[in-house]
This record gives sequence, C-alpha cells and structure tokens, in this order.
Amino acid sequence: MVRNDLANAMGKRDTWENFYKTQSEQGTKQFDWFVGYEEMVDLVSPYLRKQRKPHKAHVVALDIGCGLSNVALQMCLSSNEPMRIVCADIVMTPLETMRQQYQSTRGVVRNSESHLLFTMADASQLPFRDGYFDVVLDKGTTDVIIRSSRGSDLAKTVVQESLRVLRGGGHLLQFSDEDPDIRLTLLNGVTRGVRATVTFKEISTSHGMEYFMYVVQKEN
Repeated sequence: MVRNDLANAMGKRDTWENFYKTQSEQGTKQFDWFVGYEEMVDLVSPYLRKQRKPHKAHVVALDIGCGLSNVALQMCLSSNEPMRIVCADIVMTPLETMRQQYQSTRGVVRNSESHLLFTMADASQLPFRDGYFDVVLDKGTTDVIIRSSRGSDLAKTVVQESLRVLRGGGHLLQFSDEDPDIRLTLLNGVTRGVRATVTFKEISTSHGMEYFMYVVQKEN
C-alpha cells in the first residue's frame, strides 16, 4: 500500500509543488538528482558544440524536469560557444528560484550571446515545434515518471516528445540509475518507428553509486 501511494504521488503535480515549496522554505537554492555539473560536463559538452552552419548562431538545448539543478545554469555560464538553453519543469517554484540565480550571474557569462530561458511545461506535452532543439537533457525525469502510477506508458510518451522536438542529428541525453537491460528496452521500443540510434555509458561517481548516460541520436 505504501509503495502504491508513493507511486501515485510521484506522478502528481501537487507532490512536486509541495516538494519544491519545502525546499524554498528551507532556503535550498540548488539540488541535483544522481549527478551534478562537475560529473556531467565532460560527458555533455561534446553534444553542445555549435553546428557549423552559417544560419545557426546558437546551440539550442532543452532541460526537461530541471527542478533546482544548476547544470543548465553552469553550462550557460561557462560555455565558450553561444548557447540558448530552455529549462522546463512541471511546477513554477524551482523555475523562479533558478531564474533569480541566473539573473544574479548575468555579468559572468563567458559568452555574452548565451541565454537561459525558463518555462513551465509537462514533459509529456512539450509546447515546442518539431525539430527545434539540438539537445534534450533528461536527468532523472524519466526515472521519476517510470516509477509513477502511469509508469512505462507515460515514460514512452516523454521519450517520443523529446524526439519530436529534436532536429535531425540531435541528441536526447538521459541520466539514469536504471540498468541498461531495462532502459534500453524502453528506448529501443520507442525508437523502433523512428530513425535513431541508442547507446549508453556507465558513469563513475565519487560516492560509488552506479549511474548511466543513455544517448539517443535522431538521424537526419
């Protein structure tokens, strides 16, 4: 019964409203599931390099279910190349916290043409046009969804939406604690009707936990 109640709660917006309200009341400014910026930067950076096309000025990335993670913020601040990163979450509270942090650091952005944007959005119904992003980052969002009462069906929808908003040649990067035997079944199942390739690599962490980065490349 407790497990079912927890699963039902994880799939509800109110759960996350309450979670981030508590974090805000406690003064929490940054919180990362699984891995943080320092552990991710070398893994993600190769996918955030500008495409060598005259009409494309920015790398355009989407961080779904961003919460209070500072990964997008740090990447925007530290990138030599111009970036436009959209941070999306199903609730507004963490977005407002991150927006305030971003506004306070605008003077230290390495590339003055880089921008961080914030929008409240459901990862299963993304409000973006097809092929808009170069990269979609999913750090633990699918893990939460797949453990909710709606489970794998909703997780499939989130992956489908992520692929829809990716351009041809773009990448969906999932950070997860789910074993490849399970996650690859989900990803390969969704991409069966889409021209895409799926790979993964294990991530070493200082605290000895086992995590994985799954890379789905949408073919041109």
